[in-house]
Amino acid sequence: MQLNGRRRVMFLSPEHEERLGEQAYREILSSSRLLPPSHPMSRAVTRVGRKIAQESEAPFMKWKFHVIEAKEPNAFCLPGGKVFVHSGLFKVLSSEDALAAVMFHEAAHGLARHGAEKISFSLLVYGLLAVVFPDYGQISDLMVKLAVDLPFSRKLELEADSIGLRLMAQACYDPRASIQMNTSLGQIDKGSQFKYFSTHPPSAERVQSLRL
Repeated sequence: MQLNGRRRVMFLSPEHEERLGEQAYREILSSSRLLPPSHPMSRAVTRVGRKIAQESEAPFMKWKFHVIEAKEPNAFCLPGGKVFVHSGLFKVLSSEDALAAVMFHEAAHGLARHGAEKISFSLLVYGLLAVVFPDYGQISDLMVKLAVDLPFSRKLELEADSIGLRLMAQACYDPRASIQMNTSLGQIDKGSQFKYFSTHPPSAERVQSLRL
């Protein structure tokens, strides 16, 4: 499927992006407590994950899906297709369709190579800093940190909403769940200190965009 028609600066090859994703993946596995595959939350994530792999038709993505035991509601996709969902997110999800809305959104970031785009833009800035400060840290570690921690722009978040919505509809999930979920999130994101809300557009903005 056509993901986007934008022109964009991209310094990272898909191979380099995958290596960075694998490095970040290993670090998260070693520092996080994962729920076992038999846990009901893990089974739900796996079911949605199978649909993501099927509908994305992207053999270059090496999909893996995990649930991290953490109270904070959050989810993210590393470059290359490693998707993590926090167990705390299930407290604000009303159905598997709502879970699919979150996971397809995060998977859309990976499919559209938003991580590589984000890193490429940041490297422009850090490249200029490196000219001024030649000993400015280790670039590989820096790129891994950017891939995991730096929030996406609102443009990329709304683009991931659009892509994710199309894919979840193809997978026979109810796309209205995305609107319902963001409406619910809108009740708790004002003043929230949770990382998910600091790295995603305000829910009211996303609901308005999804309804267009």
